[in-house]
Amino acid sequence: MLQKTNINWVKLVIGIVLSTVLSLSVHAIMLQEMNVPFPDLTVITTPYKLIIRIFSMFGLLLFWQYADKKVNGSFVKKWMILFLIDAMLTESLFRGPFMDGYCTNSFGFMLINNIPKLLTIAITCALVAFTAPKLNNMPYKFLTAIALAAVFMFAINPLMGAAWKPVMEKISYLAPTGEWCKLPYGPDVLIPAYISFIEPVLACLAMAVLILDQLAPVKWLRLSMFALLVVTVNYQLLMPLFYVVLHKGPFISNLASEGQFALEAIVMAITTGFTWQWSSSVRSTSRKRLKK
Repeated sequence: MLQKTNINWVKLVIGIVLSTVLSLSVHAIMLQEMNVPFPDLTVITTPYKLIIRIFSMFGLLLFWQYADKKVNGSFVKKWMILFLIDAMLTESLFRGPFMDGYCTNSFGFMLINNIPKLLTIAITCALVAFTAPKLNNMPYKFLTAIALAAVFMFAINPLMGAAWKPVMEKISYLAPTGEWCKLPYGPDVLIPAYISFIEPVLACLAMAVLILDQLAPVKWLRLSMFALLVVTVNYQLLMPLFYVVLHKGPFISNLASEGQFALEAIVMAITTGFTWQWSSSVRSTSRKRLKK
């Protein structure tokens, strides 16, 4: 018995557009209409960053344990798929440097400055793709997440930064001197922001395609588990809590400041998960052996 997934492409495209608009609108409305400030992430010190990274790695290991069952082919193919999903979900592949470059008129500098981050993600994803299928025990997964997070923060990331420093010094003349994107944002900022936000939405949709049907059988619980996983991989599971504790200021203001990104990730996960459920259906087919 074989299973074939039928896709309604019209529903899929509509769902992707709606997910993009609804997800980013959470951040845009809170920022522009509710005057929620951007978070000051300098208050998140190294120990807290390490904890956040550990849980993100743990989420990535859990995701790939399920996703690996759906992806056929060589290790290199699996590694590249995981790399693209992780880099796109965290807006590191294109959107992050693109918007930074757009708002500072320094595309070249931002794109080159982003290369070490992409190389670090590539190395980390290679380690995750290699280890995740071999770790069926949950405690071992968490211990592996601790080890990978430590290697990322205290070895790979600093080495990449040091290796890339001479390059950045040579192009320092391209460094931005200011930012012209100011609140309240107009169409000149909002249009490229919304269009480029399709990057994390497509990554989230790819995650749904690979693992959604392997989660809970009840739809609402399946979407809830998927949203929890996406928020974890995207560094937003503990970030709002740590920000509330570490940043001086009113509790509600601090929670909203960092929580807007967690809420954005939750909405994105639920809408993309629903999009995949709405636009796809699984049909069983059987092959009959012909006798001569």
